[in-house]
Amino acid sequence: MEKDSALYQLMDTRMNGIVSGDGEYQAILRKSDIYSGELDRMDISKEIRLLIDRYVSEQNALGSRFGMLAYLLGFSDCKAMFLGKCLPTEAKEMTTEL
Repeated sequence: MEKDSALYQLMDTRMNGIVSGDGEYQAILRKSDIYSGELDRMDISKEIRLLIDRYVSEQNALGSRFGMLAYLLGFSDCKAMFLGKCLPTEAKEMTTEL
């Protein structure tokens, strides 16, 4: 599925709306800010700080990508059900729809 498809645009619009109004998301964001402040107060070398930043960024990217894929697969499954199509039973078949 191409990144400029209607499904990707819908996902982007919905996700931006959800995170801004979700209390749990906002609480996680505030807690993350506390940890960030604690790191700022520590005497950590630039190299270690960069390593921590890269690690956290990659972990964040993993979670974000997983959530996006789950959303896309769920939406594709719903579309298939509404159109009366059978859903594939093997994971390999399901991943080809993306």
